[in-house]
Amino acid sequence: MRVQPTGEYMSTEAQSPVNDFSQCHVGIIQNFEALKALGTSDISDPVSPEIQTSAKRLVQFYKEVVLNHHQEEEQELFNVVLDCAKPGSELTQAKAMVERLTQEHRNLEKQWKGIEADVKKLAKGKFSKLDKDASVSMAENYLAHAHYEEDAFLPLSAEILKDTGLESLGITLHTRHDMQKNLCLYLRLTT
Repeated sequence: MRVQPTGEYMSTEAQSPVNDFSQCHVGIIQNFEALKALGTSDISDPVSPEIQTSAKRLVQFYKEVVLNHHQEEEQELFNVVLDCAKPGSELTQAKAMVERLTQEHRNLEKQWKGIEADVKKLAKGKFSKLDKDASVSMAENYLAHAHYEEDAFLPLSAEILKDTGLESLGITLHTRHDMQKNLCLYLRLTT
């Protein structure tokens, strides 16, 4: 089976309140599809250049994109959404989603740790018996996580942020949490 590694990482387009994050899921989805393909590949010794290239891209992608994506979501996006959510059912729903997504981040990071050493060996062209079940499971779990964000959390985020005057979540990523909290408090008090 041919593994088609992707060089896609994150889009920098920002056209709506959720575009920064939904667009980055395109690259995330493509790379976890590549992990799934790697997990179902027949890996032999010597390691094929395709397998090595795919593994190398996955290691780089995870280190440079996935961990940063989790950190940005948890430190910026989630906080802004919680700060701006209206007290009551909206805030309760947002908190539940944030807790779920944060726990999923930790679980996915733990799953990566379980396959990371083997993927790194493959990235160096060294044979390793990659745990196929663990690789495919991690890829499927990450894909489900990304789809939940796209289908449930990001639409709720867009609804919560629509009256804040924020035109892009890119703004929230470059603005301090306290400024956003004050803006949302001000908007709630004046509307």
